Amino acid sequence: MRWALAVLICWVSGFAAEMAQAGAWPRDKGQFFIALSGDQLRSQIYAEYGVGKDWTLGTEVTMPRGRRLPDVSQFIQHPLWRGKGGAILSAGLAAELRETTAVFAFPHLKGVSEIAVRAGLFWGKGFETPIGAGWATVDAQAEHIVTTDWLNDGLAYKLDMGVGVQPRKWLKLMAQAQYWRRGTAQSMRLETTAALAMGPTHLAVSPSIGVIGAKDRRIKLSLWVEF
Repeated sequence: MRWALAVLICWVSGFAAEMAQAGAWPRDKGQFFIALSGDQLRSQIYAEYGVGKDWTLGTEVTMPRGRRLPDVSQFIQHPLWRGKGGAILSAGLAAELRETTAVFAFPHLKGVSEIAVRAGLFWGKGFETPIGAGWATVDAQAEHIVTTDWLNDGLAYKLDMGVGVQPRKWLKLMAQAQYWRRGTAQSMRLETTAALAMGPTHLAVSPSIGVIGAKDRRIKLSLWVEF
């Protein structure tokens, strides 16, 4: 299942309220994973580390285009349940320091920082297909802004659903739907990914398109390194 975790950790939502978190599968003790990625709107550095006993710690630094300071998120994740058929359910907590998401409604707050906390459940399951090993995932998260929430509409919610397959040892193919909502504002993107193995690294290309909210097209390039 370790290769499936690499697939999960570079997913990005289409809204400024990023909810990065490890997938359902924990990292082994002492293992690092680092991912560098970027598209037309932002660049990211993601890292996670297995601290043992199925605990995974991680951090993500996101630099949106045109900004001077990045958004920084840290999280912790641990499995809650493992099924006999290979299914796994994990839970995670995270905190993020970022520029306020209320700048569109309150332009004078541009550059003001806010702190958000979020919790999530992450389900995953591996299975076999006629063309290779496959997997399915569902990630559900809720976020609350603890500093400027009087400007916002309560909780934000994010739901990601994805499937993937590995038809060749050097190739992984994935598809994902990403949904985000806060109050009446919502966003949904469809993303596909092709990841090519190059020794201990993977090069991934991820085109996406918005179907709710911003309907722009993007292409994300990612480099994953595991050691």
